[in-house]
Amino acid sequence: MAVGLLVAGCFAPSPPMFGDGEAVPEEASRVPLPVRPGPDGTWALNDPAAGLLGQGRTLVRLDGAENGGWRLTLPAEFALTSHQPGAAHSVLGGGRRVILVGGRDGRRGPSAIAGLNPERGLLLWRQALPLGSQVFLLENSSVVLTAVCRPRSCRLTGWDAWSGVLQWTRAVSGAVGVVCQADALATADGRSGDHCGPYLVTPDRVGTVDPGDGGLHWQAALRPPDGTVDRIIKENDRVIMVTAPAKGSCHATVLASGVESGDGDRGWQYSFVWDQPQAPRDARTGCRWDRTLPLIVGYRMVLPDAKGTLVVDPYFGTLRRSRRLARGEYLVTYGTMNEIIRAPGRPDRLLYAGADQLVRPHGLSPAARSVTGGFWQDGRRLLLLDHRGNTLWRGTSDCQAFRPANKAVGGPLAYCDGNDLVTLRPVHKD
Repeated sequence: MAVGLLVAGCFAPSPPMFGDGEAVPEEASRVPLPVRPGPDGTWALNDPAAGLLGQGRTLVRLDGAENGGWRLTLPAEFALTSHQPGAAHSVLGGGRRVILVGGRDGRRGPSAIAGLNPERGLLLWRQALPLGSQVFLLENSSVVLTAVCRPRSCRLTGWDAWSGVLQWTRAVSGAVGVVCQADALATADGRSGDHCGPYLVTPDRVGTVDPGDGGLHWQAALRPPDGTVDRIIKENDRVIMVTAPAKGSCHATVLASGVESGDGDRGWQYSFVWDQPQAPRDARTGCRWDRTLPLIVGYRMVLPDAKGTLVVDPYFGTLRRSRRLARGEYLVTYGTMNEIIRAPGRPDRLLYAGADQLVRPHGLSPAARSVTGGFWQDGRRLLLLDHRGNTLWRGTSDCQAFRPANKAVGGPLAYCDGNDLVTLRPVHKD
């Protein structure tokens, strides 16, 4: 009998999941929309794992199986409107560690930082910041870093994220800039995520900050490329620096350090003329350049060269042949790791044939995004498709649909139906 039960357990039918070709939606819950999203249909803060939604001066935590809900009206200084972590009116962190970054009218950059207790919905502390401050949350620590950099020096300050108490200060002499680590977590809509670990960059060195005492750790034998380092990407154990396109010429350089283990390239560099097909022209440089678009797409790095986007394996670098796309083409994903070539006026196609990924179904616009298994959102349209592209369910959403807390791909989905926030769960037809 025991063996029979074990065998039966091993071969028990799988639970219904969106995308399995059979599951259809059933309304699991419907509650009044606790806070309306911004004009683009997204919230400045949407942290499903913590149940947090925030936009403008309203911040809420949704009721959950393990969480009690609350609603907080934020001071105007800490209104949430920016998707760029560390910028004025943005959020750093998530879960049990949430830092609000404030801003004031007529002032450029952050004006203050504040700590939020997400369990109780209380602002615990506030620290005013001097003009020109940058704000970062140090990785794997409870330290908030603020930096004020002048032409000849940079002052770094570490604050305890829980209490707001000053932990340490450190002055770094010379021409120093603090650059946010980018692309570490790219969102499904192709914008950068909420991770913003800092790197110190001088004309000769690149380093990180010790959260314990503010000590500086310079990368051995790594010298930044010529130009203004605008973006740093940590890919496995490789540091990749990317310069901003130069005004007028749009010339840019990407330089990667050598990997510390394995068979990867021991360092590589490319120079190119920056021309991002999906970006408008930047007013300052005159280049088609959008610094919020990630350069890591799926498993590849994309260099937006005017000759045609260059697709590079960031681990192997020059040890493997790069691939150049036709002019006007660029890479996207649908929230998966499979890369898709997109160009205006042409159908999407896979970068590499044979990948198990549905390319945008017929009838959907290039702006369509995959929300979860089989579910697509195209503007306000929300569609569940089977493996052949047939519609199993259709509806409309007044916000960007998302997967609720800790739900796997193919699990429940949340969307906005007028004044309600609705959660759908997958069920099998009778």
